[in-house]
Amino acid sequence: MEHEFDAEAYAKAAAAAAGLPLDPRHLPGVALNLRLAARMAEIVEAMPITPADEAAPVYVVAREVPK
Repeated sequence: MEHEFDAEAYAKAAAAAAGLPLDPRHLPGVALNLRLAARMAEIVEAMPITPADEAAPVYVVAREVPK
């Protein structure tokens, strides 16, 4: 059974877990952005991936500037 994503409850719980204050006036905007991110994640998760698909290369910042 799938549950509907409760963006406001998630925002409150995540802020509390991270020890961040969440002004109630900001909650609607935070929840809106979380719902948007969830919709984008659904699109990405719907893409079929096969064993032939390869991960993108990982960018690693150089610790020293090359000479």
